[in-house]
Amino acid sequence: MRLLSKIQVLTDDDMEKVHESTLKLLWEKGVSFQSKEAISLLKHHGATVNGNNVRFPNDMVMQALSQCPQTFHLEALNPQRSVTVGDGLLIHPAGGEVFIQDFEDGRRSPTLGDFADLQKIYQACSELDIAGYQPLSPIDVPDRTKGLHCVLESMKHSDKPILSPMELDTVVQKEECLKLFEIAYGKDGYLDNHYVTWHAVCPNSPLFYSDFACEGIKVYAERNQPVLVVSAPMTGITSPIYLYSTVVLQIAEILAGLVLAQLYRPGVPVIPSASLTYGNMRYASWECACPDTALMLVASVQMFKDFYHLPSRAQTGVTSSKIIDYQAGMESIQSFMLTALAGVSLCSQSLGTLENLMTTSLEKTIIDNEMISRVRHILDGMNTSEEALGMDILMEARPCQDFMTHPSTLDHLKDGWQPQVSDWRSYDAWQAQGAPEILDAAHTEVEKILSSAPESFLPPEMEEALSEYIRHVEEKASVISAHNK
Repeated sequence: MRLLSKIQVLTDDDMEKVHESTLKLLWEKGVSFQSKEAISLLKHHGATVNGNNVRFPNDMVMQALSQCPQTFHLEALNPQRSVTVGDGLLIHPAGGEVFIQDFEDGRRSPTLGDFADLQKIYQACSELDIAGYQPLSPIDVPDRTKGLHCVLESMKHSDKPILSPMELDTVVQKEECLKLFEIAYGKDGYLDNHYVTWHAVCPNSPLFYSDFACEGIKVYAERNQPVLVVSAPMTGITSPIYLYSTVVLQIAEILAGLVLAQLYRPGVPVIPSASLTYGNMRYASWECACPDTALMLVASVQMFKDFYHLPSRAQTGVTSSKIIDYQAGMESIQSFMLTALAGVSLCSQSLGTLENLMTTSLEKTIIDNEMISRVRHILDGMNTSEEALGMDILMEARPCQDFMTHPSTLDHLKDGWQPQVSDWRSYDAWQAQGAPEILDAAHTEVEKILSSAPESFLPPEMEEALSEYIRHVEEKASVISAHNK
């Protein structure tokens, strides 16, 4: 039986107040858009426009919300790996990290080989449902085709659903990325009727949509691919100091993007992301692992999931620790557990991140996989069947009897949760094995996964077709670059 209660920080009246305040902000103040095409489209469908400022009537917002699906099917190249977003808790990789925490050499810039290794780890992680995205930004491939190389490596090393990378800086790059998915799925037009990836769009707080963000919505929505809207205001820095007010700002920014997506493609899935953070005035930094950030994440999940009935995403399971230590574990579980108990649909940044999302670690990815497994087991709740009540066993029990050899124990002794890298052995047994720390156990698991990972999940002809397309794009870009010189 699933847990009977959820974590909530907003009452029903509070949620209604957030919604009313959001509508007031969207209509009376509006949002600044830099895309002339987006402004024209919004005006044509009823928004009030004054220069770059766009004000949204209430009915326009509510109409767009009514068109968004509560769940959608995200396909993998291996159909058995496909998932339903919005139904239960799904985990996907981190995105935007700059460095890798190397077990031997410490913090350094990442390569495409590091990116490929992470995808192999993701494939092996039982708790990660979706791969790809951009947990690292490789420095040894051209910026022009970096996104394409990341998609190819993701498809080679995981048969789970694959997310588009974040570094798609132009419309052309976004379209090229979608072309790779079309090649992989076998035919032109396949994406028009199937959801196979999505794109992260980030408005700038407060209340600003760049050309870049609008282009991301347009390209992916028009191709019928879901749009992830990541609003990330920071209290006291890019939003008011108040947590409650920052939640309102985030909702307003997300709903503005949601409306635009629905105008480009009515019914296209839109995933709102709780990515807001607490601004630390002491260090002029933002703290993704702060308890105040966790409270805002829970409030946001309530609004997305319970009030608007959308698949809710949270940037959670995070830490500001620079290494894998007690702080990293404490902050990661605090963040992840609270949002999971709030009923979040989708989590990012929950595997492997350090240093306020600046660094990724393969070893922490393995440790976090266990953390997620623990939380999912708790979310499943307790078995309350008649068998589990065990009244016949209790009634027959003798005083001081043990149950180690009881038939029920023998039948179910493997049912309970077991750790993957945590050490539950006795002190003597642990010491006899050299007293390994959890980081050592995680590194051993990393080496085991990488040494046994298949060279590629793709059929040779498909991999060659994808590689040939990337070569074509690179040759064309080289010619254009030479001509411009």
